[in-house]
Amino acid sequence: MNIDINDYDRPKGVRFDATINLGHILTFLGFLIAGFGAWSTLDKRVTMLEENKYLQKQVDGAQDNRFTESAAQMREVLTRLDKQIERMADKMDRVVDKGAR
Repeated sequence: MNIDINDYDRPKGVRFDATINLGHILTFLGFLIAGFGAWSTLDKRVTMLEENKYLQKQVDGAQDNRFTESAAQMREVLTRLDKQIERMADKMDRVVDKGAR
């Protein structure tokens, strides 16, 4: 077993090397590419959600208009039915009154 005297002079603990090698550069570039890819995907998702929200607002507006039109038509039909029922009730009252005389 060889014992080097310089081993005893070295400080113990964590030691950082100040050099930058190709692995460090490639790792950094990988992080940049991954970050850019994640950001662009997120941006596309947000854009798609905004477009869907806009389209849904248009669909909701069209549905509201159709509902309003349907409600108005139903009111008209109910008004006509009410008038017809009143006329029929008046006729029946007249018939009953004539039969009671």
